[in-house]
Amino acid sequence: MKSASDVRLAEVDLVIPQGVTAIMGYSGAGKTSLLNLLVNYESPDKGTITRTQACSPPGSGLELFWVPHNLGLWPQYTVQGHLKLVYPDVESEQDAVEELLTAFGLSPVRDQYPGQISQGEASRLAVARALASKAGILVMDEPLIHVDQTHWPFYWKTICDFCQKNNTSLVFSTHQPDLVLREAEHVICLDQGQVIYSGEVNDLYYAPPSYQVATYLGPVNDLTPISDTFPEKEHNCDIKLIRAEQLALDKVEQSSWEVQSVAFSGSIEEVIVSHQEHQVTQSLYHRPVRSVLKKGDRISIRLLMLFLCLVFGSGCLSDNAPELVFSQIKQWPVPSEGIMIPAPRSVNVGPNDELYVLDNAGRVLVYDSNNELIRQWKMPESDVGKPEGVCFLKNGQIAVADTHYHRVVFFDQQGKVQKILGEYGLKPGQFIFPVSVVQDPAGNIYVCEFGENNRIQKFSDQGEFILQFGKVGNKPGEFQRPAGMVWHHGKIYVADADNNRIQVFSDEGTFLEILGTKTGGIPLYYPYDIAIDRNNEELYIVEYGLGRVTKTNLAGEVLGRFGKTGTEQGEFLTPWGLTVNSKDQVIVADTGNRLIVKLIP
Repeated sequence: MKSASDVRLAEVDLVIPQGVTAIMGYSGAGKTSLLNLLVNYESPDKGTITRTQACSPPGSGLELFWVPHNLGLWPQYTVQGHLKLVYPDVESEQDAVEELLTAFGLSPVRDQYPGQISQGEASRLAVARALASKAGILVMDEPLIHVDQTHWPFYWKTICDFCQKNNTSLVFSTHQPDLVLREAEHVICLDQGQVIYSGEVNDLYYAPPSYQVATYLGPVNDLTPISDTFPEKEHNCDIKLIRAEQLALDKVEQSSWEVQSVAFSGSIEEVIVSHQEHQVTQSLYHRPVRSVLKKGDRISIRLLMLFLCLVFGSGCLSDNAPELVFSQIKQWPVPSEGIMIPAPRSVNVGPNDELYVLDNAGRVLVYDSNNELIRQWKMPESDVGKPEGVCFLKNGQIAVADTHYHRVVFFDQQGKVQKILGEYGLKPGQFIFPVSVVQDPAGNIYVCEFGENNRIQKFSDQGEFILQFGKVGNKPGEFQRPAGMVWHHGKIYVADADNNRIQVFSDEGTFLEILGTKTGGIPLYYPYDIAIDRNNEELYIVEYGLGRVTKTNLAGEVLGRFGKTGTEQGEFLTPWGLTVNSKDQVIVADTGNRLIVKLIP
């Protein structure tokens, strides 16, 4: 009889739906034991496991294929032989095998045996063999665990494209939150042999039932100990568990909150703060573009309530906008940089519809109207951060907001530096984090920035400072991370990202309106960039937080929306920039998916 310490899974009552399901848990939680039961490698002491739906069409392949933790490769067969042995259709075998060998980078070792290849190649082979089987269900125990994470997106895209094309279900185990968020629809969380959560990934991320379960998908703020410091009148949602992107920590001159320590990891910053009056210390997570807080700073803690209303269904972001329809979608990655495939961050078009792209390798890439790369160059420096905004000027130069070097760099069309505008500072003509550049017909240049400065500065075409407008805040005319801009008929339209709105100013700096206020408001979440169509009548806004493009008229009436957060065609993952060319084709820098996407009407 087994003792309690021998029990690896207990009281498991699960229904695993079709689709992609991730199984998460820390070491010893029971992930491998559950997968072993699903594939009948082990049998339960009591209870039953039932497959309630047909798993594959007759003759298409096996019902189920398993990738065990030890990969289960056959030492007597070559890499190519593994795929041929399991492929069910002899007539199309060779083409299919060649395609898989290429997709998983195994062509150079096709005639080698498992004992002769690396662990990474062996991991890829185990997954490629599972796909070659064309099984209705794939069960994988930490697939690609020995593969460098730089290449994960490409191999996982192959896996998911295969599953979607063949109506295949996938169950895989992992302890990587980013992987689950990117690839899975459903998730099962195990702890000490028990299921503590089973449901949709988005539900676990945005509406977790407890702090313990929430941590399975990454850092989370438990605001329970400090909830009394938030005035309840500011919101009608009783939210205690807040993700990093739902919280803003703003440096201010006066506050009861003081920073005790800061740890910045490049994407999430952990800030330990203390409250003078309540005598409480709290760890908080947020997502700054770059670490700017330090010990002793005073901060305000701001919940991004517009986002919370969206997630928890208060209705404040609901609208009935029609879906934008495009006849064709073209997408392509930027060129590799060594072993890395960088992500595009900013796009703009030149006079002949050349497409200028900035990526997070610190490069300026130029494509012709047929999407062919015709030239590229590197920023002068990019070790401490990458540029965000690119603008084609009337004199033929290309202006780039060199964000983390606190300046605007002007290039000729071959990439030679012509001049540099600005330096670090708060004074006129200085910048903290410049992110966008536009030019008016008279040649004047406008630069928006965030950081300690949230403002727009206006310069002559020679770089002479003229005026500035805006400051940190959430009142009309104030900004929380101004991002993309458009000049049109004497007006500047600014994507005020953290305030979830588009603000309109005269080009002399007078605040005019929040776009859409007169027409019922525009529901937006993190608008990062804005562009105008060729007829100067309609605006396109890309929403970083919702993975979509919103189209409005100049009065702010929503004309349509396209896309949602995701990794499939027609979906975007943290899109950063967009532009519109002379054919009214909308080009999006789909940063999270590492793709340039062209939407063709």
